[in-house]
Amino acid sequence: MRMSRWIAPLLIGLCVAACSKGGRAPGESSNPVLAEPPEGGVFTVIPPNVTEGIAARINNEIVTWKDVLDTLKQVKTEDITLELRMSRLRELAEERLFLQAARLNQLTISEQDVDDAMMREVKNAGGEEEFEKYLRIKGKTKTEYREELRRTLLRYKLFRHLLQKSWTQPGRDTPGLMLDFVAPEEIRRYFGAHPEQFRAIEHATFWRIGLQFSTDREEEGKREIAESILRKIEEGGEFSMMAWFYSDIPRARGYHERGTPREEAGKFYSPDTVQLLFDRMKEGEISPIVKDGKTLNIFKLEQKVNQKEEPFEDAQVKIRSFLEHERREKNRQMLRDHLLKGAYLWPADLFDR
Repeated sequence: MRMSRWIAPLLIGLCVAACSKGGRAPGESSNPVLAEPPEGGVFTVIPPNVTEGIAARINNEIVTWKDVLDTLKQVKTEDITLELRMSRLRELAEERLFLQAARLNQLTISEQDVDDAMMREVKNAGGEEEFEKYLRIKGKTKTEYREELRRTLLRYKLFRHLLQKSWTQPGRDTPGLMLDFVAPEEIRRYFGAHPEQFRAIEHATFWRIGLQFSTDREEEGKREIAESILRKIEEGGEFSMMAWFYSDIPRARGYHERGTPREEAGKFYSPDTVQLLFDRMKEGEISPIVKDGKTLNIFKLEQKVNQKEEPFEDAQVKIRSFLEHERREKNRQMLRDHLLKGAYLWPADLFDR
């Protein structure tokens, strides 16, 4: 994967995840949604469409399925899969455990801290109007966003607190966190060890309908077919099916040109066609009929990548962010394991799925 495609470094997600021993809490009746697990405490079947009831218990707090679905209000009902629901459940359970640790350490966030953070968010969004637009897209109110921000700041504060404690009072009660600082020489070593991530690359992904002809008369007939195909596509016909059904060239018939470099495309297509695909067409666009030698073609461009070679001076910021994120993830793992040592979690295998 190229560095330019890396996702921007995540906020220090110190949400916790893992499992601890436990089944039903003393005196607790069977949960109406997730029944008591079989011997061994592992759940293997979860109802796919539950909307109410307790989904998880973290120490003395619960997460309900309604809590989970409230985080998915912006997702179409048909797109809410079991995997997505379980992923959100884990996130909520992790957050509860993490915030419990913050309270245990008597950490709080002042209103002024939240106000300052909100001001930074508005500025980063490009102003109040753009920020309001962002909230509407996310389906959140300012009050909801403030509380979400407060929880994020509290997680940061817990991390800093435990990091400092691990230096001043190292011992079994500290998770042994480490700074995420990356030294310049480490960045240089990474750049030298991964040259393929920084070299220039230009490629395109596209479908092609190809009709071959030998004579002028045959060309006329194939052009009529191509025009008919374009009409079918405009009416909603699936391009890939059209390519498979109508193409009489093996390279086009059911063949997806995935990540084809410009130089490779030049071996099969004329310079004009290559220029069309790589320079003039936009992603998602369908071309008109393109004559290339003895073929008539229709192209659908799905994706194109045009990335210049990155010198060290340009790449070092991305490398630093990547390596810092790796260390934060390691810290998250250590903190997660530390917090779960004495935690009660139900279902016990929630984070093993």
